[in-house]
Amino acid sequence: MGGVGWRRLGSKLRQRWGWESRLRARGFSSAPALPPPPHMESVGFIGLGNMGAHMARNLVRAGYRVSVHDINEVAMKKFSDDGIPTKRSPLEVSESSDVVITMLPSSAHVLDVYSGRNGLLGNGGRLGPWLYIDSSTVDPHTSRKISMDMSRCSLNEKKGCDLPSYRTTI
Repeated sequence: MGGVGWRRLGSKLRQRWGWESRLRARGFSSAPALPPPPHMESVGFIGLGNMGAHMARNLVRAGYRVSVHDINEVAMKKFSDDGIPTKRSPLEVSESSDVVITMLPSSAHVLDVYSGRNGLLGNGGRLGPWLYIDSSTVDPHTSRKISMDMSRCSLNEKKGCDLPSYRTTI
């Protein structure tokens, strides 16, 4: 880049394109976040492992009403000790949430949470939350299967998306 420092270049880009203000408005900055939209105030979070636990706590810090579930009772106890509601099943999470986020370690876990007994889609073909977000790192076949299973349910403008993440923990 020849004499232009990266900091200076980043500063120029932020000034020119207004990226910093856009990111702050969306809550992607260390600046105080805007309050959650009214239709997304309550978030259900399933999967409290190395990554999910931190993601759920960040949602609590950002002002969302969060309820959690995990098959690991020790992980759930850490949340309940902090006053965060825990649910006994994924279905209970979906019944009390506007948005459900899953962060699970494998395709088998994702299939069980969505389609298994007391799973997210086990409410007689009726979906409660407004949005489902799967942040698990799974194979594309699993994402397509869940998408097909969701399409058979009464959606009422519900949306689902697959947001895979790369697993690294420090």
